[in-house]
Amino acid sequence: MNNVTLPADDRLLLFGYGLFETVLVTASGPRLLRAHWQRMREGAKVLKLSLPDFAAWSELIAHFLFTVPSKPPYALRLTLSGGSPAQNHPPRLILQYRLFSYTTSQYENGIRLYLLPAPRNERSPLTKIKSTNYLENLLAKEEAVNNNAVEGLWFNCQGFLAEGTMSNIFFVSRQTLCTPSLACGCLPGTRRALILRLAAQLQIPVIEGSFTQEDLLLAEEVFLSNALMGIMPVQKINNHSFKVASSSHPASLTRILGQEFSRLVEYTP
Repeated sequence: MNNVTLPADDRLLLFGYGLFETVLVTASGPRLLRAHWQRMREGAKVLKLSLPDFAAWSELIAHFLFTVPSKPPYALRLTLSGGSPAQNHPPRLILQYRLFSYTTSQYENGIRLYLLPAPRNERSPLTKIKSTNYLENLLAKEEAVNNNAVEGLWFNCQGFLAEGTMSNIFFVSRQTLCTPSLACGCLPGTRRALILRLAAQLQIPVIEGSFTQEDLLLAEEVFLSNALMGIMPVQKINNHSFKVASSSHPASLTRILGQEFSRLVEYTP
């Protein structure tokens, strides 16, 4: 962690007022850095916070990564504090790193999801930004873990599929890639956008729409995505099982996208 001391009246400490991004760092360096900066910039506009331009932001990251003792891959977290306008304290950028531990077995066999009973409010402005006001996500994630799942899955107040507590969700139905539209209350994930671009390049039909629980449970394949996990297959949602294709299966859209996704992320700064 870099040496940043926050004033006691910084809104990050008082109210969870701020933004964060989690960046994957591999042997090739931080991945999709501009996409993360662009999303933080959009969030900063909403919260009326100042953010360094991309060049300065990247330079701060490069200096910090030089001090990290661990070898990649690891996760880099960038937090933009809310500052304290009343005291003329500007927002501060805080950098941290941590290891992560998705396993080969999870990618091969898939993970289990838990359907969260409480809805996601799709009208909340927090669904559109990567806010440090993250308690709802953490409590929902803990509930999923307590129910023997790796991730929890939200439906919105209208009963439509929204997102995972820390991930976007995709499913395959009749060789069409389906994912909730942003209007359903899901975060505009950096990897979500990349997967949709890849699908278009591979000429895979895509529907961004409003989907019910029945739509999801009738799917042929289900997977999650975020900056760290990449594309993670799902083998079970509550007590409903899905077939997870082998990593080399030539007809599995999850595996086809996963292979192309991994190559593109590794070569996209």
